[in-house]
Parts: sequence; C-alpha cells; structure tokens
Amino acid sequence: MSDGMTHEVASEALEALALDALDASERADVMAHVSGCAECQRNLAALESTASEIALAAPVVPMASEQRDRIKARLLARAGADRAVAERAFADLREATSPPARPSNVVPLRPRRAMGASAWMAMAAGLVAIVGMGGLLRMSRERDAMRVSLQEAQAERGERVAAVDSLRTTLEEKDRMIANLTGAQVAVMNLASQSPTSPTGRMFWDQAHGAWTFVAHQVPMPKSGRTYQLWLVTPTAKINAGTFMPKPNGEVMMQATYALAKDSLAAVAVTDEPMGGSPQPTTTPMMVAAAR
Repeated sequence: MSDGMTHEVASEALEALALDALDASERADVMAHVSGCAECQRNLAALESTASEIALAAPVVPMASEQRDRIKARLLARAGADRAVAERAFADLREATSPPARPSNVVPLRPRRAMGASAWMAMAAGLVAIVGMGGLLRMSRERDAMRVSLQEAQAERGERVAAVDSLRTTLEEKDRMIANLTGAQVAVMNLASQSPTSPTGRMFWDQAHGAWTFVAHQVPMPKSGRTYQLWLVTPTAKINAGTFMPKPNGEVMMQATYALAKDSLAAVAVTDEPMGGSPQPTTTPMMVAAAR
C-alpha cells in the first residue's frame, strides 16, 4: 500500500488487519491512517474483539462482488510482481553463467520461488476468514439492534397490557354501576331535605345483589371535624351504610353493599356526624326518604 492511504482503502483493509493477514508494509500504512481516524479505530477495535472471541467459529458469508474484485485484483497484481522478479532472477542467472567469469566476491541472485499450492491455499483460507469476520461483525450488530428492539417491544407490550387491564377494570365497574342503577330489581328512593340549600339525593337499591348507590347534588360541605353518614333504617335498627364527603361542587356518589330483605327497609337517612362516624345517629337527618 502507498503512503497517504484514503479512508475507503483503509476501511476495506481493517478486517485483514484484525486477522493479522497484512505484511509489515501494508500494516504500517493502514495503522498510519487508523492512528488519526476515530471511526477506523472504533471499527478495528470491534473487529479485533470479535476475532479474539469466535474467530474459529466464524461462519462463511458471501462477499460483496465489488470487494471480491478488489481483493482478487490485489492478489493477481502481487502474483504478477512475484513472477516478474523470478523471471529477472533467472535472466540474471543465465547471464552469470556465460564468460567473462564473475569476480569471486559476487553472489549470484537466487530466483524467488513462485507461490505454490500451499501458499495459495493459505491465502484463500485467510480470505475466507476475512469474509467470515465481516459477516460476523454485521450479524453481531444486527443481533444487538434486534435485542434492543425486542426489549422496547416487550416494554411497550407491558404498557399496553396494563392499559388494557385498567380499561377492563373501569368497564366492569361502569357495567356494575349501570346494573345497580337500571336493573329489573332496583328500587329508587328520592331523599328530600329541609335545609335552606335544598340538597337532593337518590338511593338506588339493587335488591338482587344487596348493592346500594347513593347520588346527591348541592350538598354543602360539613363543618371542620364533621362528616356525613348514611343510614339504612329498619323497624328495629339503624344500619350504618358508611360516611362520605361531598365534592367542592356539592356532588356526591357513594356505594355500599349490605344484604337486606326487600320488605324490611323503612327509610334511608343522612345525618351530620363527628369525623369517623357514629354507632348510631346523633343529629336530626338532613335528608331522608321513606321506603315504598
């Protein structure tokens, strides 16, 4: 190789350099370029790392026709130069055997031996290894890219599964709520109030499943330390159905589950109680509805 090697020529020789398949002059020319080229340094390091790990197991991958032609041309040029040197050596030897006699201190040139079959086989094996290393490097990069893509796809799939599960849960809750409000065995009670703010409410009682859904509007916020408590009133007991706080806009929606015989409910009431609720009502109901 000549001085001032271009980036393209040096890049093509990196695979041979990683396999130590260049002679001293070629190696020096390539390394002169690599020493000042960050891209070639990275590629050479990757090739050398791959070669050190699985050089013996490298699969043979077909070489691109353009690269094969360039390498073939280089090999033919080298073989032609060897033949020319050998021919000149033989010519010098023939001239040396004819008079006048040579001085005794002149050493005849020995013909340079042409490349034999074993040398060509060794060179061919090196080419196969170079081709294999190039293909292996490409496959290694493709494998790493595919692994990253797989990890991203798995993460996206996990997010989609979580989103689908969340939607399914929400849908089931909506279906259950609709059934609690519109089922064939749902009793509806309207709660009236004497409060100046005139809050209104409705109790939906799904008698088939013992599900209670309370909806109210314009409910004022209780005083500090106080809360609202819902009661299911029977002829013999006042059953705690839970506490609730209205939203800032006065809206209320709460659900409870309590199995109760259809003919045992006398009324539904809401009272103002201390925070945490009371075992039994302590104030006059602010909202109440008689069972029909």
